[in-house]
Amino acid sequence: MNKFNEVSGKNHASYFRYVGYGQPFPTEWVHQVKSVGGFPQIAWEPNNGLEEVKDDEYLRAFAKKAREVNVPILLRYASEMNGNWTAYSGNADLYIKKWKLVHDVMEEEAPNVMMLWNVFTMPEHTISKFYPGDEYVDYVGVNIYNVVYHNDRLEDKSDFEDPLRLLDYVYNRYSDTKPIVIGEFGATNYTVTDGLYHVDFAEEKISRMYKYLPKLYPRVKAIYYFDVNNLVNAPEGRKINNYAITENSRITEAYSSQVEHQNYLSGIVDKAERNSKETFSYRDFLFYYQNELFVDVQFVEEYLQMNVAENDTEFSVAFNDETVTIQKEMHTIDKAAFFEKREIKGISLDELLDAFDMEHEYDGDGNLHIYLSYVEGALAVLFDGGRFFSEGNYHFLLI
Repeated sequence: MNKFNEVSGKNHASYFRYVGYGQPFPTEWVHQVKSVGGFPQIAWEPNNGLEEVKDDEYLRAFAKKAREVNVPILLRYASEMNGNWTAYSGNADLYIKKWKLVHDVMEEEAPNVMMLWNVFTMPEHTISKFYPGDEYVDYVGVNIYNVVYHNDRLEDKSDFEDPLRLLDYVYNRYSDTKPIVIGEFGATNYTVTDGLYHVDFAEEKISRMYKYLPKLYPRVKAIYYFDVNNLVNAPEGRKINNYAITENSRITEAYSSQVEHQNYLSGIVDKAERNSKETFSYRDFLFYYQNELFVDVQFVEEYLQMNVAENDTEFSVAFNDETVTIQKEMHTIDKAAFFEKREIKGISLDELLDAFDMEHEYDGDGNLHIYLSYVEGALAVLFDGGRFFSEGNYHFLLI
């Protein structure tokens, strides 16, 4: 940790490591993290399957040790469950049952533990079925990797993928009620797939991610870079990419120049005041068709809080005791990562907002501002739901 801080030119507020379920709590390592002014993220993985997770002596002892270190702990239990490469990914109902068990034990034994529910950026379609519910989750996280090729296959080139776009699904779905963590981020600088160095690629992806996070994704509260050379440190079958930023001066500089920004903290901040004017940036389910801006039905239901019914050709949208009918546009788009396709049920945004006489404007910076008014009582419900906005306004950033 000290060496990483020295090379990168900045102290960091948090550090993470893996611990297999069944292994003892890493007390010595946590004290090392505390000694450099940080707090730990522990990626705690039941790699022998979920059946070993029980309310027993091991779980209770782990929780008590977590309490004894007397520092906030971000506990990333059983992450990347939405993929098929983990030992705990097949049964969503069992996963949720075991998650709730771990949550309840930690709540009872270790109130300093914050539960981080952390997925991989893909596949998207399996993510939501593993979600335990807001009352059992403190932070929502996602692991993001920019690789030149997927799955060690030359034909699956992925150098075009935008790290910010790989964040969008989780951010848009969960950040209105939960703070977001990027549990791991890495960018390839060398891969055995083609046997070539990709320093420019790593510089570009790292710079883009860290430069735009503070402005475009204000609900992201932590990001952890995976400073590891997998060619040396990964198990057999995964020695494919080198993600290390401390082995190449250009990549180190790309990272260092971005994290010097004041938004990237150098230690724990006690009783940090929450920004009551924090805005929500919506960056997905938007598309232009014949010079008209369309939004997905999810945008209308979840972010504008309207009720939507539909048939084959049109939507019926209800808001503030009024109902309007709007034509439907259907589109299928390719999703960059893993080549998923997504069906978009489009509603003309201008037509929708005009129908309800909603004031809205586009400013010169590419922002769309929508000014919402609610019937009596509705605004309070939204605040209770954890949404963050100022004076009844939503600010949606179109990029």
